[in-house]
Amino acid sequence: MTSEKIAFLGGGSPFIPSLMYIILENKETLDGSEIVLMDVDNSRLPTLTKLGEEFARRTKANIKFTSTTHPKEALENATFVLLGYRVGGLKHMRYDFEIPTKYGIAGDQTTGLGGTFMAQCTIPTTLEYCRMMEDLCPDAYAISYVNPANFVADAVLRETKIKFISICDCFAGFSMSFLPRLLNMPPFERRYCISEDIRSRGIGVNHLTWLVDLQVNGKDGFPIIKELYRKRKGKVAHDRYMNFSWKLYETYGYLNICPSHVYVYLDYNRFLAGIKSGEGWQKSILGWSETRWKFVEALLAGADYKQHPDEYPFWLYHARQAIGILVSIAADEGREWGGINFPNKGAITNLPNNSIVEGPCIVDKRGLTPIAMGDLPKLFLGLTQHIINWEELTVDAALSGDKNLLYQALLACPYVHDMDTAKKIMDELLEAHKDYMPQFKKKGS
Repeated sequence: MTSEKIAFLGGGSPFIPSLMYIILENKETLDGSEIVLMDVDNSRLPTLTKLGEEFARRTKANIKFTSTTHPKEALENATFVLLGYRVGGLKHMRYDFEIPTKYGIAGDQTTGLGGTFMAQCTIPTTLEYCRMMEDLCPDAYAISYVNPANFVADAVLRETKIKFISICDCFAGFSMSFLPRLLNMPPFERRYCISEDIRSRGIGVNHLTWLVDLQVNGKDGFPIIKELYRKRKGKVAHDRYMNFSWKLYETYGYLNICPSHVYVYLDYNRFLAGIKSGEGWQKSILGWSETRWKFVEALLAGADYKQHPDEYPFWLYHARQAIGILVSIAADEGREWGGINFPNKGAITNLPNNSIVEGPCIVDKRGLTPIAMGDLPKLFLGLTQHIINWEELTVDAALSGDKNLLYQALLACPYVHDMDTAKKIMDELLEAHKDYMPQFKKKGS
């Protein structure tokens, strides 16, 4: 049992109900804790705070919920800080998708040119919060699911001394839901990425990770995957991502955990068609839809959390990963978690030591201990190293406010093949995001 002050930066996010639910699922460990919701927009904080109080009442949990619009108030004496926000909201996400796409280059908010610009907006805000943490709660752990996860981790770890843990919930959804369904094993009650019956390990870089180790009931699980593929070969799934994933498996012999980069790289025309139709940003899980807000109202009226819209199971795995990592630190569990972005330092032996990679870690009161995984399969090495270079140049630009470096970062993106087009996209996105990129307002930048 441990009493914590847990600050949520982005406390008006639609992820908050699922995060609250999982906090209450761990009420014994977090007994006596305070949860502070901080958001620059106060419009949803009163209702979400009330929801937390309702959850605590139902579960008879000794956990306090408060809210504020002042980050320093939320951060003072915090022991854990969860960062979850999209700087500029859906409006600016739309810019990252649509502006590059109209020039025939992948936008996306993390994996295309939009990723470079999302990083330019997100990094200054995240660094500002982390510097506040250095003053107000220097021993706290920051658990971030702010995108682009590897870019943000790189910037924060370069510039601050904060104990920063950057996670991607793609692995949580894969290991807690997709993989058990594929193996015809129950997914819904899974509380951990790694369970006794399924131990999966994926490595690579954020949004380009591959399943390289699988144990099913203590035995090698890859023969099972191979047999499953043999049985479904030639069949067409309703989910185009599933069809693409099996196509990748047929080609490479590996399951892709998060196909964002490889989807753009190898199925480019279909990716562009999807963005042009609006599906890349209009169906985003990041915004409050009318259905999602009605769900909160129903919860306050007494509905069971499990009576949720279809999209909520994904959020539940996201929440179990974020809060699970927090609990593993607070309770000194020594539990394995995947989908964590960290400085490589030899964990993946054929990637640079100083690069930010994604893979499994043991999590306890010391923080993260990456698990040595050996080589990334040579099949994926070229694109992975290309993305690392692009990411590092993007962070250089975000930290320096140098527009020439920004242009060079755009040219380093794997999906850019025309200098003049990249310059036009850069100029438009600089203008579109100017209110959220203070680094480029410096004299001479």
